[in-house]
Amino acid sequence: PRCGCPEVQVVAGRASACAPMPVPEALRCPRCENTGTRLPLHGRPIVRWEHEGPSEGEG
Repeated sequence: PRCGCPEVQVVAGRASACAPMPVPEALRCPRCENTGTRLPLHGRPIVRWEHEGPSEGEG
C-alpha cells in the first residue's frame, strides 16, 4: 500500500478446477487498515488498493 508497510496480510482465494482465470487474493494492511485485491497473473500480478493514498489524520 501507499503507507509503505512491508507486512501486508494476504488471504488466498478459493480456486476452482473449472475457473479459466486465477482467483483474486485479498490483501489487508495491518498498519493503515487499507484493503485490496491481487490477481496473480502469469508474469505480472495486478494489485488494486481501496485507498490509493496514505490515510489522513493518523499519527
